[in-house]
Amino acid sequence: MTTGCDQDTGADLERVYAPVFEPFTGTFTADGLISEARTATGLSDLGGDAMHEPGFRKRLSALCDSLESEANLTPLGRTRAHCRLLAMVISRLRTVDYARQATGLPEIRAPLVGTGMPRSGTSFLQALLAQDPDNLVPRTGHGVVPIPPPGVLGDEQARLDLTWKMLTFQGFDSDEVNAIHPFAPDAEDEDVLFQEAACCALFSGFYNVPSYVPVQQAGYDEQMAWQKQLMQLIQANQKGTRWVLKAPEYVTRLDSVLEHYPDAMIFVNHRDPARTIASIASLYITFQSVNSDFSVPGEYLGPPLLEGQAASIRASLAWREAHPDVKIVDIHYKHLVADPVGTAEKLYDQFGLKFTDAARDAMTRWLAARNRHGQAQSGVKHSYSLADFGLTEDMVEEAFGDYLDRYGIERERG
Repeated sequence: MTTGCDQDTGADLERVYAPVFEPFTGTFTADGLISEARTATGLSDLGGDAMHEPGFRKRLSALCDSLESEANLTPLGRTRAHCRLLAMVISRLRTVDYARQATGLPEIRAPLVGTGMPRSGTSFLQALLAQDPDNLVPRTGHGVVPIPPPGVLGDEQARLDLTWKMLTFQGFDSDEVNAIHPFAPDAEDEDVLFQEAACCALFSGFYNVPSYVPVQQAGYDEQMAWQKQLMQLIQANQKGTRWVLKAPEYVTRLDSVLEHYPDAMIFVNHRDPARTIASIASLYITFQSVNSDFSVPGEYLGPPLLEGQAASIRASLAWREAHPDVKIVDIHYKHLVADPVGTAEKLYDQFGLKFTDAARDAMTRWLAARNRHGQAQSGVKHSYSLADFGLTEDMVEEAFGDYLDRYGIERERG
């Protein structure tokens, strides 16, 4: 098929996204962002019902209101947030235009879908599985600049260069940020990035926008529908046939996962929350500091975060008890870091998938340049503790002890 985006070059991408790099001192409004994006692209159709999710403008309005009233953006943070939001709306317009003309898109069949508490090794495992040449994964550049899809753009490096320019402009090239979560334009990424242009949960990780969260959560199925359509556009031009998806929020959204992917092969990562909770809190504070000079004091952030994660685990356990017919494979962080390739092979075996020599060799080569947690070797350390966030090991044990015992999860204390 041929669309107006098929013959895009690097210069075309730079031109259409150029406004995202301009300073911004105005007020965030949905109408303002949409108008800017329409001017930049020459496109007007935001999708709505045709893209199976009509609530985009409502979520964008709620996000803008929350940014103005709650996020405490610095002047630099305001410009950075404008870059992200305007790029998001530009990408949405281009995706709707491309999808409207697309025909013969592939079905998404039997994806591997990972979840678990944040910081429990889900990113490591997804990146490891991504080395299998039969697999496809969401990648940062494909989420930020999805159209033209990879394989259609004449110069793929242009997409990577533009994505890195945006990441740098938004402040995600710093050592402090990358010690917690490395950013790269071609990196494997969470599914939430493929939901970004549907105005999703991603923004609540980078900005303090509590009033936006319930509006976003109410439209979760719409965001999943958007993601699936984007995956189809991308898969149409790629060699891989099996997606490896992952998102921490899936742990309480398995009904939605199975609604959109009825044949999904689900796996759940497990790690001692005594290690993950403090890391999650540190991640939030670090990410939000890129855009704001205010953050919730650590001692106030920790307890509600602990309870929120505990509630998610309780909901997940209840769901699994109510759905014993759904096959779920449990992955222990201890086993994953001790034997990554062996863990991947066992996962494939559990789902009846062939673990090829090509997959084994690619994973082994990839691991050679990583540390035991799957991160690229670097001298920057991510330091945090429970005490930094008003928490103790006893509090973690009280909230999660039953969960740890039920799944035989190693306690990482001291």
